Amino acid sequence: MTADAPVGIVGLGLMGIALSARLIDAGMPLVGFDIDPVRCGMLRSSGGMVANSVHELAVRSRTIIVAVYSGEQVEALFGEIEDGAGAARPAVICTTTCAPGEIIGISARASRAGIPLVEAPISGTSTEVLDGTATALLAGDAGIIDQLQGLLDILCPRSLRVGAIGDASRAKLAINLILQSNRAALAEGIALAERLGLDGHAFLAAARQSAAYSAVMDSKGEKMLTRDYRPQSHIAQTLKDAELIIEEARRCGMHLPLTTTQAELLRAAIALEGPDRDSAAVIEAIRRPSASSGVLR
Repeated sequence: MTADAPVGIVGLGLMGIALSARLIDAGMPLVGFDIDPVRCGMLRSSGGMVANSVHELAVRSRTIIVAVYSGEQVEALFGEIEDGAGAARPAVICTTTCAPGEIIGISARASRAGIPLVEAPISGTSTEVLDGTATALLAGDAGIIDQLQGLLDILCPRSLRVGAIGDASRAKLAINLILQSNRAALAEGIALAERLGLDGHAFLAAARQSAAYSAVMDSKGEKMLTRDYRPQSHIAQTLKDAELIIEEARRCGMHLPLTTTQAELLRAAIALEGPDRDSAAVIEAIRRPSASSGVLR
């Protein structure tokens, strides 16, 4: 594998396209793959190259970024990465939010295949990735992370090293628990202010200056007020992560009442708005709950 071989990226959804844009803007040669030809066309039109398969991408790439939907998908494509990697054995940076057990199993498989792996789930939306304010949670061998630090800094200028493989997923899920609860609380507060007859924009401005402030007011408040649900992050992905959080808590013998309720709100919002809307659409489960949601007016 030559030093000028491209970086590869598998998965060209919202996050994958945002990561791709950062690499292209930095002048990095990039080759991508997605099962959706429309997404591949988006990458090509922005200056990236497109592979016909994960196998071909692995043959061509010096480092591979994985940005697919779930840990199950990471596991499914890893065989093609192994087959295509050849003697060069490119490193893999996995940005997908997995269950800790999933990424530990993937890491063990990568180790057996001689493929270096860094766990790097990202805390932030695709918009925050684009503007460099998202944070990558890095886990794995410190030497491998050091070798990839230049590339990681392009992907996410902000990063934290959190420990061994699995620890990044654990941290990401716990962070997402807080973030999702903050988002649901903001939605409930805005919906109540509206129902009480307050001007929504004036209320949001007051909330930002109050002891209740959280950054989610900046990223989602206006979207909730204007019902702008063009996705920065898909609400179906938010629900997937909520279900991972609940499952991991169950493994630890914990019940999470707020997250359980919040997951019900997400399901109700998806029933109302569809799975591909922004996570801010959770407010619609409070504004106009569906009859089947179990959430009362």
